[in-house]
Amino acid sequence: MHQAFSFNNYTIKPQGLSIGGKYRALDPHNEPALHIEHKTRWSAPFNTYHVYADDKKKQEILLIEESEHGGFPDFYAVTDPAGNEKVGGIGVDWKNWFEDAWGITDAQGTIIGRVREKSAGRAILHQLTEGFVPQIVNIIMGDQVVAELRQKSVMIGHHLLVDFSGDAAGRLDRRLGLAIAIVVAARQGATDSV
Repeated sequence: MHQAFSFNNYTIKPQGLSIGGKYRALDPHNEPALHIEHKTRWSAPFNTYHVYADDKKKQEILLIEESEHGGFPDFYAVTDPAGNEKVGGIGVDWKNWFEDAWGITDAQGTIIGRVREKSAGRAILHQLTEGFVPQIVNIIMGDQVVAELRQKSVMIGHHLLVDFSGDAAGRLDRRLGLAIAIVVAARQGATDSV
């Protein structure tokens, strides 16, 4: 696994004034760890996120593609392009219409966790205030919160603070955790631009 996935904390933010296209994930020392490009097409896969180790795009280290999965109407497959290794996937849970809710699958497609907003009340406030109240999203495996994604308001838009320190046992593949954070950050960016 690439060393860019070795940190407990990241900040995902749009690159420059770009909204919905290019992002950077900064490490705890505020240095770029990941360079992300979001591409949208009219044909499948509709949404693709290419994650690179550097801004020259010499080494792609993660690929997140919208694809089909029987259990989810909106699903993203996560692969490690270096060895064409399936890492897992994330799918939207449409039953939770008032909050961001996702299922997490392993490489075989088995559900291993979920992604939920920290509280239903906060989720409703976030929706009612059109994003003025920042989101807090938890990644949960079993009964354990293994990561927290905290939206931070800045002058223009939002940044996403990613914290994996709750996963001391390393239950969640960090590549899959960051894929979740990237999709959440992009969805928040799309909401900000509406």
